[in-house]
Amino acid sequence: MKISQLLAIPLLAAIAVPFAAQADTSRAFCKYFPNGASEPKVSMPCKFSMLGGIIDIVWQDGVKDSFIPTRDDRPFTYTDDRGGIVYQQRGEDANGKPIRIMKMENGSIHIWGS
Repeated sequence: MKISQLLAIPLLAAIAVPFAAQADTSRAFCKYFPNGASEPKVSMPCKFSMLGGIIDIVWQDGVKDSFIPTRDDRPFTYTDDRGGIVYQQRGEDANGKPIRIMKMENGSIHIWGS
C-alpha cells in the first residue's frame, strides 16, 4: 500500500464519523398546552431531533425537552427528564396538517414540521 493510501484512510474516517453521529434534526413549530387548555401557554419555533429513538425538542428560547424510549414493550412511550411517562401520538390539526403530539402528565407539546 502506498503512503498516500495509508493517509487517506484516517482522513476519510475523521470526515465520516461526525456525520454518522448527527441526529435527524428539523426546524419545526411547537406549542405547549397545559391539560384542559384550548389555547397554548407557549408557542414558538423549535428544533426537533431524533437519534437512537431519543427525541429532543429545543425551543427558540433555549429550553430543551428530552424524551427517552421506555425499556418495555410499549411503542411510542417515553420518559421525560423528570421520569414522567410521555406518549407520542400522530394526528392532524384543524387544517389537515400533520402534527406530532408529546402527551405528558401536565400537558402536551404539539409539533408541526417534525
